[in-house]
Amino acid sequence: MTWLSVGPLSFDADLVVFDKDGTLIDFEYTWGRLVATSVEGLLAAVQGDDTMRRDLYRTLGYDPQAGRTAGDGPLATAPIAKLCTIAATVLYQHGLAWDDAEAHIQASFAAGLTAPPLSDLIRPVADVHGLLSHLQLAGVRVAVVTTDDRAATEETLALLGIADLVDFLICGDDGIPVKPAPDAVLKGCDHLGAQPGRTLVVGDTITDMVMARRAGAGCRAGVLTGVGSRASLAGHCDVILDSIADILVRNTASPINPY
Repeated sequence: MTWLSVGPLSFDADLVVFDKDGTLIDFEYTWGRLVATSVEGLLAAVQGDDTMRRDLYRTLGYDPQAGRTAGDGPLATAPIAKLCTIAATVLYQHGLAWDDAEAHIQASFAAGLTAPPLSDLIRPVADVHGLLSHLQLAGVRVAVVTTDDRAATEETLALLGIADLVDFLICGDDGIPVKPAPDAVLKGCDHLGAQPGRTLVVGDTITDMVMARRAGAGCRAGVLTGVGSRASLAGHCDVILDSIADILVRNTASPINPY
């Protein structure tokens, strides 16, 4: 029996399921720059104007002036394959033939989004390694569920130094229904022998919390390090945390703050 302090709550956990972007790493630091580079590269390739630029950013759910991603938009929640379809649709709406639009997306847009993450694009939101290490020592299993592609995700986990601390990983291109479907959480529970009711799900979006609710997770924790706000997450989770640093492992004798 391992009790976690999840902000003000106590939860007896067998498994913690983490979202990746916005929960373990700074979402805007990575994806803000990736989407801006990809959109601008695409515009240069098709000789797009300011109207196309506006429509691409708006449809993807990113405000380049504010440097902010819409919490309920595609960039925050959709797999890369869907982002590519969305961007191709904008090109089609601006007069490109569909085949040409898709070709430009693969050559100038998808390449930017699917490039392996470099160390200067990955910034942890807290002591991710410390938390996951302590969960492992306490016998709590760890899963990561993300809509990002597997190659980029595995590279990110390696850069964070936590690849060997994640017991189960599900990514957006694994062929499993993505968030807010509960399949990823349920598959993780089944693979690791954990009950959904003894599983903590941690994420920064409503989509993460809906996934957790549909899976019957015992505790849903929203974090404010990503695209979700306190107002948007309220009502969808059991507790709202400033970051994963508010998750502590404790035993029956005394609380433990490993970091």
